[in-house]
Amino acid sequence: MFTSPFCKEKAAGGEKWRRGDAMSHLLPSSSATYTEDITVVGSLLRDRIAGLYDSILGKESLMSGCGYGEDGRIAMMVPFCLGNKLVDKVQLVDRLGVEANLLGTVHVTTTHIIFRSEDGSKELWLATGLIASVERGSLSAAGCPLTIRCKHFQTISLLISRDKACQDLYETLLRCSKPINVNELLAFENRDSVEDARGWSRMDWGIEMSRQGVPPDTWVETDINSGFSSCDTYPERLWVPASASTATLIGSCRFRSRGRLPVLSYFHRQSEASLCRCAQPLTGFSARCVEDEKLMELIGKANPNSETLYLVDTRPRVNAMVNKVQGKGFEDERNYSNMRFHFFDIENIHVMRNSQAKLIEACTKTKNMTEYLKALESSGWLKHVRSILECSLFLAQSLTRGVSCVVHCSDGWDRTSQVVALSQLLLDPFFRTIHGFQVLIEKDWLGFGHKFDDRCGHVGALNDEASKEVSPVFSQFLDCVWQIMRQKPRAFQFNERYLIEMHEHVYSCQFGTFIGNCEKDRRDLHVSKRTKSLWTWMDARHDDYMNPYYSPTTFVALLDFDTRASRFVVWNMLYNRFDEGLLPRERVDEQTMTSIEHVGVLESHIAALRMRIAELKTQLGSSSTSSSAMLDSGLSSSGGNDDPLQRSGIERTTSFESGILDLNGYAEEVLTTRPLRWQPLRGATHCSSNQCRGEFPSVIDRRIHCHRCGLIFCRRCVRVTADERERVCEGCRIKE
Repeated sequence: MFTSPFCKEKAAGGEKWRRGDAMSHLLPSSSATYTEDITVVGSLLRDRIAGLYDSILGKESLMSGCGYGEDGRIAMMVPFCLGNKLVDKVQLVDRLGVEANLLGTVHVTTTHIIFRSEDGSKELWLATGLIASVERGSLSAAGCPLTIRCKHFQTISLLISRDKACQDLYETLLRCSKPINVNELLAFENRDSVEDARGWSRMDWGIEMSRQGVPPDTWVETDINSGFSSCDTYPERLWVPASASTATLIGSCRFRSRGRLPVLSYFHRQSEASLCRCAQPLTGFSARCVEDEKLMELIGKANPNSETLYLVDTRPRVNAMVNKVQGKGFEDERNYSNMRFHFFDIENIHVMRNSQAKLIEACTKTKNMTEYLKALESSGWLKHVRSILECSLFLAQSLTRGVSCVVHCSDGWDRTSQVVALSQLLLDPFFRTIHGFQVLIEKDWLGFGHKFDDRCGHVGALNDEASKEVSPVFSQFLDCVWQIMRQKPRAFQFNERYLIEMHEHVYSCQFGTFIGNCEKDRRDLHVSKRTKSLWTWMDARHDDYMNPYYSPTTFVALLDFDTRASRFVVWNMLYNRFDEGLLPRERVDEQTMTSIEHVGVLESHIAALRMRIAELKTQLGSSSTSSSAMLDSGLSSSGGNDDPLQRSGIERTTSFESGILDLNGYAEEVLTTRPLRWQPLRGATHCSSNQCRGEFPSVIDRRIHCHRCGLIFCRRCVRVTADERERVCEGCRIKE
């Protein structure tokens, strides 16, 4: 084990280096003159650190600076500081027992845990924010087992020969994975100097309400929450009925839990029905609020086609009754006119947390079908997913029929966010696009205060009270989206990878998008200035998320789907993402996208060849009748009388020398043939670059073909050409 004796500490004048305790006794306390011993020690340390740096980061130019790498890893200029550890002679154990154990070295930095095998065949990176739990077993003859369970459902099993080394690594991982302060999160340590304005302006409330077609004579923006003065978990900009007075809004705000009064979330343009959200009322057994009753009445009257208002309580009725004892509960139907109540049995965060834990156990530990089916039924996960989607479909159908709805659960930031967002996904094709889905999350999850810090365990989850707040609410929402996508694959612009990578980075804390419990938290933390947006990172990978079967004109109305129990299945690509052998060797949608891309490359090359033929024909002219006839024959056989320049987009180059065509002016890509066959996705487990040989950890990881040689590479080893027409590997670039 190695511990660096130096680390940075922040001072008023900038950053300076201080001595670590491990070797502080070797340094003189007052003299600036180094002795021979100190020189030797310094030299040894420098060589040791350089060796570790090379062994982890290699020679890649990608890792030469500080910032985000092409594959999402964090590239650090100085990867080790006080408390970072190296443990050698560690065995990586295959959880399924299919492959032999790999001997290697574990490095723990401030941002990642990295395992590198001795033979260089495997390199595994894990952001410390993704660590959910660390379990240490008892020492045996084989060694001391250490199991790391991750929030994105990867399980890493290590076998360490020395008990003390195992204990030290165990304690280090616990400290790294559970920061006490939100400012210690990875996102704040790796902010580059480039302003990320595009990522932080993904959703504008005014533009979105205008897009929905909100009528300004019926619904207006209120300044009641300016400076988050009325409700610190709501956005500043709120839309309410135009006829609602400020006194009415303030009275309703005081009557609702956490001050979360009923406000507009979505306006259905075709039926003019509205979807509003709020928190439970503070009714107890007898309390009432005239202002709240008035606001509900005005929401109903804002719909010209129906004054009937559905109040949807997503909780089981018995849970809502229990809350009455605490002075909360649900509305008294006798006090609200033209309102119909509907309860949906969606369980609370504690039930969902236990349910997912049982689901993961069923997916990873059961050995036969009987045990698996029993464990799956015991988890109740699919039953919960179905309940959420049934409520969402009810809301969407109600709005389509022209009935306005108000939705709440307890505090209005968990179950309410799920069903309100899903119902809009069913109603509005815009939210089923890559950009629109981000707007939906910005609006109904981030804007309306889903507690991402608490629910995802970003900070302080080792504390018993904090751990009780952790729950897979957003993960469950993404699961529901996938269930709809599975039934309606042509209705979504994005694919499964889009959801899975979003799920991973909600927990990784590499980006500031999902840090904080509400909009006010993110503003106080200055995340837009101190962190990078996940949306910008995903924008750069837009092609990775495209669904080849997307048909935007087919699904423009309500996206109806089947809620029968038999239609719900476990999302194996998420929960078993890292289990080789349990998933298909290649995904159908990715194979389709690869085929489309390959055909496009070949068609582009054909167009370039046609252009060459046309150039030859033009330049030779009538000087050689036989040559002209031969060119005519070649052009005809290539299948086109259309303009080759228009097809190819390549500019014409004219150069003559003694009446003979000079080919030196043509771009290399025109003269170089293209491979008719690309390397198949099946069996592609590593990057084809000899310098990289990076492993693709799961089926969901993008495998990118070089357009010149047809081999598969990782994202780090492929670059887009200057004209943005081709993806080219480093080897083919050198040949240019």
